[in-house]
Amino acid sequence: MTGTARLSDVVAELARRPDADVVALLRARPDLPVPPPTTLTALAARACSRPSVERVLAGLDQHVLEVAEAVCALGGLGPVTAGAVRTATGAKGRAAAAHVDAAYDRLTSLLLVVGGLPVLALHEALGPYPARLGPPLASLDAVHAPVTTPEALEGVLAEAPPAARRVLDALVGGTPVGVTSGEPAGPTRWLLDHGVLQRLGPTQVVLPLETGLAARGGRTHPEPHPHPPQPEAPTRPAAVVAAESTRAAEELVRLVGVVVRQWAQEPAPALRSGGLGVRELRRLAAELGTTPEQAAEIVEIAGMAGLLAPDDDGERAVLAPSTAAADWAEDEVAGRWVALAEGWLASTRMPWLVGTRDDRGTLRAALGPGLERGWVARLRRRVLAVLASLPAGSAPSAGDVHSVLRWQAPRATPPEASVAAVLAEAELLGLTGAGALGSAGRALSNGAEPDEVAAALAADLPEPVGEILVQGDLTAVVPGRPTRELAELLDQVAEVESRGAALTVRFTAESVRRALDAGTEAEALLERLAAVSRTPLPQALEYLVGDTARRHGRLRVGGAGSYLRTPDEATTRALLADPGLATLGLREIAPTVLVSRALPGELLETLRRTGAAPVLDGPAVVTGRPAAGRSVRTAPRVRRAGEVQVQGPDDVALERLVGRMRAGQERADERDDLPATDPVHTVAALREAASAGGAVRVVLIGASGKPERRRVRPVSVEGGRVRMVDLDREAELVVAVHRISAVAD
Repeated sequence: MTGTARLSDVVAELARRPDADVVALLRARPDLPVPPPTTLTALAARACSRPSVERVLAGLDQHVLEVAEAVCALGGLGPVTAGAVRTATGAKGRAAAAHVDAAYDRLTSLLLVVGGLPVLALHEALGPYPARLGPPLASLDAVHAPVTTPEALEGVLAEAPPAARRVLDALVGGTPVGVTSGEPAGPTRWLLDHGVLQRLGPTQVVLPLETGLAARGGRTHPEPHPHPPQPEAPTRPAAVVAAESTRAAEELVRLVGVVVRQWAQEPAPALRSGGLGVRELRRLAAELGTTPEQAAEIVEIAGMAGLLAPDDDGERAVLAPSTAAADWAEDEVAGRWVALAEGWLASTRMPWLVGTRDDRGTLRAALGPGLERGWVARLRRRVLAVLASLPAGSAPSAGDVHSVLRWQAPRATPPEASVAAVLAEAELLGLTGAGALGSAGRALSNGAEPDEVAAALAADLPEPVGEILVQGDLTAVVPGRPTRELAELLDQVAEVESRGAALTVRFTAESVRRALDAGTEAEALLERLAAVSRTPLPQALEYLVGDTARRHGRLRVGGAGSYLRTPDEATTRALLADPGLATLGLREIAPTVLVSRALPGELLETLRRTGAAPVLDGPAVVTGRPAAGRSVRTAPRVRRAGEVQVQGPDDVALERLVGRMRAGQERADERDDLPATDPVHTVAALREAASAGGAVRVVLIGASGKPERRRVRPVSVEGGRVRMVDLDREAELVVAVHRISAVAD
C-alpha cells in the first residue's frame, strides 16, 4: 500500500532514537517487551503488528484518532508534516495548533507514524477510507481530467444539475464510494464526465482524495474535537451531597453487617454451580428490607471486599463470612466503608448481570461465576475520574458520562447501560449523593490513602448521639445517628420501625425476649435503657420487661444425641460414677433415664466394652459418628482483583534489553545469509510486501524438512497462511506461515 511507512523505515527510526526514547516506547506499549525481542527488526515488526496497534488505539482519545486519520488520509499524497495536519484539521489559534502538535508527537513517539507516514497496521485499523476520504488519484485509473482544487470544483459545480450536487454532498459527508445498479447514468454520469468522480469498478464510483479535500475546503474533518464534551449537568448543594452520600454509606455498612452476622450464625446454602440461589436471595432481601436486585448488589459488594466466600459445613456447600469479616466488624463506620469501597473499585465483577442468562442459558447467580469482565475495574475508575473532573456538585446523567468516556477512548467505550449500572453502584455505596461525587468519593478517585478516604467520610458524617427518647407507646426515637454502643443495644432489644434523619424503634415482647435469650438480665436491661434515655422510662416499658422476664426460661431445651433407660436408680448411680463412661457426657433427667451427647451407635458400643449388654431401644439410627455441636466455619479470605499486581520490568531491565537488541541487530546486519525471523516479523514483512506488491526472499521448510530459498511475491496473508507467486518457477503456492523460517527484501 502506498502512503505507509516500510518496516525498514521503522527499524531505522528505532536505531536513530536514543535508548531513553526506546525505553519510553516500551513503557508506553507494555506488550512490546514481552517476550523480549532479540533485534530492533523484531521489535519493529511487533510494534507494526495489527494486534499491537489495536491495543494502542484502544487507549487514544478522539482528537488523537482524528489526527491519525488525517495522517493516514494525507499519506497517500506523501509524507505528512504536523503543519499539514494543522491545516487539514482546521486548527485555528495557538492553543488549537498546540493540541494538534501534541497529538502528532504522540503518534510519532508511539511508533504509529514514522517519517510522516503511518505504519501499515494503523492504516488497516482505521479502515480503507480514513476520515471518509477516498484513495489518491495515483492509485486510480483516471479517465477524465480530475478536479483537484476548490476553485476548479466550484467552477465545475456552477453548471452542475441539482441532482449531481446532491450525489456529491452524499459522498462528501458519508463514504466516498458509491454503487450504481448498472452503468452509471444521470447525475453520477455527469460527475464522472466532468472529472469529479472516478471509476472504481463496473458499478462503483469513488470520490478521489484530492477532490474530496477540495470539496471540504482542504480539511479532513469538518469539525475537530480537541476537548472532551462538557455536560450541562445540574448542580447539587454541598450539604445535600454530603447528607445523601453519608446516609447511603451508613446504610450499606449496616446492611453488609446484617448479612455477615446472619451468615455467621447460619451460612447460606450455595448452588452446585456456585453462588446464591434465587430463593435464598429473595429470603435475604426480605430480611434486609430491600429488593432482590439490591440484595444481590449488597452481597456482591461484601464479596468484593473479601468478607464473604464459599465454604462447606461438612455436608453441603455454603456461603459464609471470611476470617477478615471479624476484623471488619470491629472497625469504625468509616473504616468499614473504605474496605467496601476499595473492594468495589478494584473488582472485575458485574453485579448488574445477576438474574440474566449467559450464552448457554444458565441463570447468573449472586456470588457465582460468570460475572467477571476484565474491563470493569477500569470502567469504575474512569467513571469516578469523569465525575471528579466536573465542578463540585455536578450530577451528570449516564448519557453525559458516557459521552465523555466515548471521547476519551472511542475504540474502547463500554455500552451506556454499563455506565448507568456503575453510577447506580456508586450511589448505593455512597460515593455519590444526589448524583454528585461526595468528598470520600473524590478522595477515592484521586488515589488517596485509605486513612485519608476514611477521614473524608468521617468529616461528613453527622455527630453520633448516644441518647433516645422513650415514649409511652413503647416506641423510642434516636434523634440522629446512633453511636455504635446504642445501635447494638437497640438491635438487641427493639425492632426498627423507620429509618431516616431519625431512627424509630419499638419494644415488643419478642424483642425483649431476644435480649433475655442473649443472657441479659431484666434488671440490667432496664438499667442500660435508663442510662441512654433522656427521660425516665415509662411504666409500660418496665411492665413489658418484667412480665417477659417472669415467663422467660420456664421451659428448658438442651441437646442430646441419645438416651439410656435403666432398670432401677442404683444402676443409674453406678453408670454416672463409672469413669470409663466419662466421655459420653451422661446426665440424669429422671431416676431411671440418662441422656448422652453421643449418638446411639457410639453409646451402644461404649457400654458393651464395659461388659454391659445393652440393646437398641426404638427406631433410632445406629451410627458410630461422635456427636458434636454444629460449628460455623469461616472461609479464608479471598484475594480481591485489585490485590493482584503484575510487576513489569523496571527501567534498568528495559535499558539492558535495548542494549541486547542493538547488539543483536548489528550481528544480523553483518550476516550474508537470511537470518531467521520470528513469526511476528515474518507476518509483518509478508503483509507489507503483499500490500506494496513487491518481491521478497524467503526460506521455506519443505516436506522433507530441508530449507528452500525462494524469490516470491506475496499476494495475501490470512488465517496463518500466505498465498504467493514464485517468481522463478512462475507458479502460485499457499503455505503456512510457520513453514517460513526467514524473510528479507
